[in-house]
Amino acid sequence: MSRHFRYVFPYPKPLFCCLLGAHGLLPVAALADEAVETLPPVQVTAQAAAPPSGLTMDGQDLRRRQLDTLGDVAERQANMSVSAYTRSNPVVLIRGLGIDADESDSVGIPVTLDGVPLNGLALGQLFDLGQARVLKGPQTLYGPNGMGGLVMLRSRDPGGVAGGSLDIELGNDGRQRLTASGDLPLDGGTFLRLAAGAENSDGPTRNTVLPDGDTAWWRNRFAHLKLLREDAAGGEWRLSLFHSDARGGNDYLAPSQLAARHQSAAGDSGVDDTAYTLASLEYRRELDDGVRLSATVGASRHDWRYWLPQSLFHARTGYDMSGWQWNGDFRLSGARGAADWMLGAFVSQSGKDAPYLFDSGPYFSSSSQADIHAAQYALYGELGWRVAPRWRLAPGMRLQYDDQRMDWRGGTAGLYAPDPGIASTKASVGRGAALPRLTLEYGADDGRSGWLTLARGYESPGFNKYALSADAAGQAYLPATATHVELGYKLSGADDGWEVGAVGFLTRLRDMQAVTSDSHGANVTVNVPRAHSRGIELNGAWRPWRVLRLSAAAGWIDARYDEYRVNGVDYGGRQFAATPKRSGRLAADWQPAESWELGVSLTHSASSALYPDSQVVSPAHNLVDAHLDWHGRKWRAGLYGKNLGNAVYYTRAVSGGYVVAGAPRGYGIRMGVDF
Repeated sequence: MSRHFRYVFPYPKPLFCCLLGAHGLLPVAALADEAVETLPPVQVTAQAAAPPSGLTMDGQDLRRRQLDTLGDVAERQANMSVSAYTRSNPVVLIRGLGIDADESDSVGIPVTLDGVPLNGLALGQLFDLGQARVLKGPQTLYGPNGMGGLVMLRSRDPGGVAGGSLDIELGNDGRQRLTASGDLPLDGGTFLRLAAGAENSDGPTRNTVLPDGDTAWWRNRFAHLKLLREDAAGGEWRLSLFHSDARGGNDYLAPSQLAARHQSAAGDSGVDDTAYTLASLEYRRELDDGVRLSATVGASRHDWRYWLPQSLFHARTGYDMSGWQWNGDFRLSGARGAADWMLGAFVSQSGKDAPYLFDSGPYFSSSSQADIHAAQYALYGELGWRVAPRWRLAPGMRLQYDDQRMDWRGGTAGLYAPDPGIASTKASVGRGAALPRLTLEYGADDGRSGWLTLARGYESPGFNKYALSADAAGQAYLPATATHVELGYKLSGADDGWEVGAVGFLTRLRDMQAVTSDSHGANVTVNVPRAHSRGIELNGAWRPWRVLRLSAAAGWIDARYDEYRVNGVDYGGRQFAATPKRSGRLAADWQPAESWELGVSLTHSASSALYPDSQVVSPAHNLVDAHLDWHGRKWRAGLYGKNLGNAVYYTRAVSGGYVVAGAPRGYGIRMGVDF
């Protein structure tokens, strides 16, 4: 059982750096409000007309629906799901892909914040966002390459007039949240936004043996500064600085009979602390002849300190991890006559300090330390041609090279250690890939649109940084490749009266990267020779009256291993873990007056095997959410509820019958004022 829990731990020591002094800061409501005039939003597109397979939500929608983390967003979308050990560090899956995010060196679903890649597991609380966009399928025409998809988060721009807001939220489980924001126009076409906030909660777990039973608590502090400047040449500069510091307990794993009641009998709370700092500088300008320039440079650092309650497995288990990354993404695009084009370049350097400890001495202990440096260089582009008035054909290509180097040392000790001793190794791997893409698009003035996409997906190779031996650590696993086909069609009526859409997709995977246990119980990444993910997604919306909008979405997915045998077990034909075959959502939004809004939704997920112990199944469940909001000229107030039926479901399982329960019923009140 010892190393079987290694999957639980990729987390670093906290990063304590002040982004802003608190004095004079007019913090930002994580998605503050409409009273302040805002500048036009930035449209970030890599193609002349990107196929709309995915999801886009604005900041106000995230706030109204109380979607606090990426996990909250994913749990409420068709053919998306979550696998998580804690609330703050969810692993987001898109169409069954992305499960290995907290174990593998490779990234199948990158997350960017204002164009800068960030470890999605360290993101935690969402705040001060203007837009969240999720793209599905291989994304090769953006800076970071995502084989399963791409999550792009955009912060809120400064407002065009001076003003601010203050928001307070109070909820069950002792949840308290205070956020504030301020916008200030400066001289010479420069605008400033400052935002900050804090959130405290006792958490959902009730420990039955400790005097202080709130052992899944959290304390979050976050801040954001953004400058927008319009220069004399018509260009726009955006400088964005983020800092987040989240600390909390880690009492989530429990036997299923306790987890179903959100209870625990652990002897201590454990630790789950994450922090990140991110800086982004963007420049956008239209040059001569309609050529558009877009450039983003930035850097991020994250720290993750993750330690399980020692009483769980009678061992000290976890790590303090840190990582950094800087990147540059440069893009030119234009159009002339029936042709349009886009050409981009991306460079990224990253490093990670990844230790791990499992110590149940004197019986068994293991430790490892991996220092990893990775680089990615890519050229990408697309050439579009209007082959007919309503048809556009667009071939594209991405040329990518990945280089990774690792210094590893580690070993085992104790009475039951298989090969006691300390060893070390240095290893490197470099691979290049050519990733073609072809899109055929149809668009008509009457609201009809469609697309057919053929794309090659790619996930870079890496190393098993948590291996128990030098041989296992130094052996790189292969890159994964995918052949992706997607067909979609959308139809909409006039004046936003109704819309329907359908998407069908097939992704054939070669050398898919999956995590399993080796002969010593250590979790390692291996290559699955063949697998596939195929399915359909349906959506629609209807306004029977101007004040009422009804919407629905449904997804079906068949994501299976075609050829996969490990440790003498044949997994061929099995559905991917944490991937419900069926999912869907019904929602109603009623706005009887300009100042009132009521929203109700129901999200269904079928049962699914859990990860990493796929013998445990999370039951089918329904999440019922609701919100009621009122706003006046300056004041606003609202009520919200999530999982109002208190559905029981699970997000992770490890051997020994331990599971992590999904978020229970949550409800609260929020109030705010603009000034």
